[in-house]
Amino acid sequence: MKANPVIARKRSDRSNLDCFVGLLGLLAMTLLLSALSFGEKRQTEALLGRIPVQSGGRVKPFESFAREAVFSVTGKGSVEGKGAALIVWEWISKPEDWHTKSFLPVKYAPLREEFPLMVIGGKISPEIVLSHGPFQAQVKEAMAKDQRRERLSGLERKRIQLYDQARLFQAIAQGDLPGFIPNPVDPKGGWIALAGLANPEERILLEAHYPSEELAEFQAALSHFVENFRGGDKSLLEPTRRLEFSLEKLIESKGVIPDSKKIRLELFYHQIRPFQWAWIFYLASGILWFLFRDRFSILASGFFLAGFISHTLGFSIRAYLAGRPPVTNMYESIIWVAWAACFFSLLLRIVYKKDILSASAAWVAFLALLIGESFPAVLDPSLSPLVPVLRNNYWLTVHVLTITLSYGAFALAWGLGHVQLVNSAFTPEKWEEKERLAVYLYRTLQIGVILLTAGTILGGVWANDSWGRFWGWDPKETWALTALLGYLIVLHGRFSGWLGSFGTALGSVLAFLGVLMAWYGVNFVLAAGFHSYGFATGGLPYVLSAVLADLVFIFFLVFRYNKIRSALSHR
Repeated sequence: MKANPVIARKRSDRSNLDCFVGLLGLLAMTLLLSALSFGEKRQTEALLGRIPVQSGGRVKPFESFAREAVFSVTGKGSVEGKGAALIVWEWISKPEDWHTKSFLPVKYAPLREEFPLMVIGGKISPEIVLSHGPFQAQVKEAMAKDQRRERLSGLERKRIQLYDQARLFQAIAQGDLPGFIPNPVDPKGGWIALAGLANPEERILLEAHYPSEELAEFQAALSHFVENFRGGDKSLLEPTRRLEFSLEKLIESKGVIPDSKKIRLELFYHQIRPFQWAWIFYLASGILWFLFRDRFSILASGFFLAGFISHTLGFSIRAYLAGRPPVTNMYESIIWVAWAACFFSLLLRIVYKKDILSASAAWVAFLALLIGESFPAVLDPSLSPLVPVLRNNYWLTVHVLTITLSYGAFALAWGLGHVQLVNSAFTPEKWEEKERLAVYLYRTLQIGVILLTAGTILGGVWANDSWGRFWGWDPKETWALTALLGYLIVLHGRFSGWLGSFGTALGSVLAFLGVLMAWYGVNFVLAAGFHSYGFATGGLPYVLSAVLADLVFIFFLVFRYNKIRSALSHR
């Protein structure tokens, strides 16, 4: 008996439909389980991140410590697609796996040559760095040289940097960092790390001052969490909650109550990333003004104000968390200088009612914030305590803020100068617009010169108070004076009529090189003088490339401007 082909086809269609529905159901279930797993992972990271720890001289959420540690060790914000908090707990829970894994970056070619066949994909393991005899001897020699305040070569600095990265990882993996339990004798001093639970002296101290029940509960919760982490258990949510709760009970049993408001605010700061949003808003504002001029002026202004509000919010949060003006390292000063450029543009815009002021500031702030956010290994974004010479907040405010405010005015002048040069080279017929720009530029330079003069004098007063001399031709002092003289020449040239609108613009752009040297060059290149608290390394190839590219662009504009002037004069 032959099967009915119609019925067979219907059965086949139904079978295909059932298969399709089954696949859809399986896919939906997979996505649901993935979402739940992802949600649990995020909850776990959030719980781990809000645990208060002590490191670098202040109490902070574990998230902040983890971010700083991962940036310092790897130069990245995440490793293997995992957030900083989970990576640091992997270092603590499974140190043997990471000790032999190649994840420390070795980008400097001469340094890679010191580890033949040991660097894999531009990375090396902590085990090799900490056990390589010749390298250890070279690091020891470089450190001794640094202690004698002798100038180090680029290779010597890179050796010390790689060694410090490996040592920081080792300290975390061994449980020596961060501090989890307040010192019962001095709760405001250094907290006791996890390794202290196994150290006989610190263990006796803890048992003598903390309730035995709370201490035992925390240790049991810690062991349970680490076991789950080592076992690769997909759900760490319950062990994390238990760990957080037991640690909270232990800390409160001693009467130590961390500032939960600051902890939450710091986590909020990390989550919203205000400076990233600020440069996005500034970029949108600058593009609208550049492409459409007055047609979208209100929208461009809205983006600019949104960027400025986000910028101000981020800076205010950092100041509150640090308890000081956050301008003590290059990252913070870049953020502040960008803010100052926008602030001065708003003041001048109130007076002159011209969008070009905010448009120029938007591009300047965008570039500055993009640089600040893109190189965390060079521009350290962490919040750290002040060095002793800076702990007088009065002088820090009146001198450092005044100097860096002047840098903001000069950065705005740099932006306006570029606009003036471009207009002169490509639209020479718009002489009225160029004259108005020259007025804005002149006023901006005046603001900068007044602030830089005041800041330099106040720096001398502070130097007399700290070091017993008003002026000592320290490199920082010398280059601050050089920058000031450069801008005074431009102002005098404009006032006396020696420089026209084009010459003033060119002078304001070139004079900013003096600011760049006083601001970056002394700290990152020369690294000499009494201002050692600001010294750092890195970024020189990028800075030189940017400066050379800008100079080439400027000379092109000068060439084009002179060519147009010559053509007009021969008509």
